[in-house]
Amino acid sequence: MHVYRVKDYVDDASVAWLALFHDIKATGKNYLEKKNPFSYSENKLVVKKDTVISLLNEEWKIFTVMQEVELSEADLDEGSFQVGVDYYVYLCDNGGDGIFLISANSTYPSGFNASSSRKVGGFHYGHIRKVSPDGLWIPIDGAGVKFGAGTPGWRDNVTVGIVPNSVWDLKNKPLCSPEGMVKVGRIWVDIYLSSAAEPIALESGTAGLHIASGKLQSKYGQVPVSGTEGLNWYGFQELASRAGKRLLTYGEWIQAAFGSPQGLDGADTYGWTKTSNGGRTRTGCQVNASSGAYDPSAGIKPASISAYNCVDCVGNLWEWLDDISNRHDSTSWAWLDVLGSNKGQAYLPNNVGVAAYIAGARWADGVRAGARAVSVSSCPWGVHSGIGSRLVCDSL
Repeated sequence: MHVYRVKDYVDDASVAWLALFHDIKATGKNYLEKKNPFSYSENKLVVKKDTVISLLNEEWKIFTVMQEVELSEADLDEGSFQVGVDYYVYLCDNGGDGIFLISANSTYPSGFNASSSRKVGGFHYGHIRKVSPDGLWIPIDGAGVKFGAGTPGWRDNVTVGIVPNSVWDLKNKPLCSPEGMVKVGRIWVDIYLSSAAEPIALESGTAGLHIASGKLQSKYGQVPVSGTEGLNWYGFQELASRAGKRLLTYGEWIQAAFGSPQGLDGADTYGWTKTSNGGRTRTGCQVNASSGAYDPSAGIKPASISAYNCVDCVGNLWEWLDDISNRHDSTSWAWLDVLGSNKGQAYLPNNVGVAAYIAGARWADGVRAGARAVSVSSCPWGVHSGIGSRLVCDSL
């Protein structure tokens, strides 16, 4: 890199030119990406040549990336890459031409502070389904055949590393905080089913009423929230808005879940779906069901992941979607008090006259669980232990 100090320029033209680069300038739609994302042979990031980044450390400095910069685990400020962790990329003022560092710390990397560093991107380190390198994201087997039956077959062809479509920067990111998310087309989708980042409390302590406090997260190894915590469709809508996110539509969910293998009646290989399962389990592939830690030898659900690297689309919990349908099971229309205490009433043909879509299936649904599985029978005011959700955000 090369660094320019604004105060070094005395003529107005130069200062005006530098002012254009008060934030980030780069060619294309992004400046940070995974190197060779579909080769799966290395876990490196690339900062593109000609990227220009400003940083205020007592004085304004303009850093220009003169040649492509590669970043790897060797550029971590401390430790090594861990499955299920979000990492951040920082531009750091080292008194010279500047360096890039990777850190799991969300504020600044070890050895620097908030003034001498700037967060310029990040990524999630986790499970990856191997897909075709042609940009179509088609699952492949070990020989590279789309939906092939080689060794391993496409259903089992999963690895770990820098999740390629989780890489974000200040030009290419969701409108919300990007942790635990992947880009699917033009939207950013939570990798994991929603779990509680902060305890969820309900109005009057009553299931199905307004959310009094709480916060959702997309995080590895967590117990996903559902009606067990008193949440219904309305509750997830309220919590989503607090995070700057929303529920997926069925069409968006189909895109995110694409490439997830169908569930099995007698095993949890492709999802938490075995018909003898008695309830929900932790988020993530190869996760220890008791501790939530990554366990490559005995962790459950080793291949419960979509082509776009969304986990648990099949099984574990049904997922509330944004879509609503009405049911004309009767012609006896009337005002019905079904929405919760002091929440108004619904004018319906019966007390199940509105249904919200749910997708993916739950923990004991076996082969019924899959990448297009859907049910239109649950009322949005219903509080069900088997229904959770994941959230989505639009792109910047």
